[in-house]
Amino acid sequence: MDTSLLLTIGFIHLVALASPGPDLALMLRFSARRRAALGAATGIAAGILVHSLLSLTGISLLIQGQPLLFSLVRLAGAAYLGWLGWGALKASLTPAANRLTAASGVPERGFWAGFSTNLLNPKALVFFIGLLAALVGPEVGWLTRGLLVLELFLLSLLWFLALAWWLSSLKVQARLLAWSRPVNALCGLLFCGVAGSILWLVAGELAGS
Repeated sequence: MDTSLLLTIGFIHLVALASPGPDLALMLRFSARRRAALGAATGIAAGILVHSLLSLTGISLLIQGQPLLFSLVRLAGAAYLGWLGWGALKASLTPAANRLTAASGVPERGFWAGFSTNLLNPKALVFFIGLLAALVGPEVGWLTRGLLVLELFLLSLLWFLALAWWLSSLKVQARLLAWSRPVNALCGLLFCGVAGSILWLVAGELAGS
């Protein structure tokens, strides 16, 4: 077991988790309902678990090595993120009393939204390919690889569960409610921005091929 490798990847992953992105935007969108927010947190962690497994087993590299398949995966992700962005932008035009999201408090809905958002985010796929391919060489044994998968999943789960609990607290919700329309607009722009950047990259690659 390579302890230094586990610590290095764990630290890099924590920094990535704390950075703004679609996952954080989704947590904000579901924060008005604690059960749904906790479900979304679990779904995001499950998506990261799948990305970790795909990357450490080499399946992600195989997908990236097939230009057509990789483009289809990114287009599907861009379409989904764009749809989320459109929903957030529409919500920003509703009265502030409607809260951050019209989603129900059902944890299952939050779970599948979180899982889909993370799994279909091509930037997450590229991140895990880059991170794990650069640091996890062929000499790393399966025990260490298994511990890495467990580490990435548990760090993600604990981080997003804590974030969901904090964002859905009464004190934070009182502040978010007062800013629900700009927060929804910001989330919508973030989703659409990521989707647009993905489409731009895919279009550039197709034009150059």
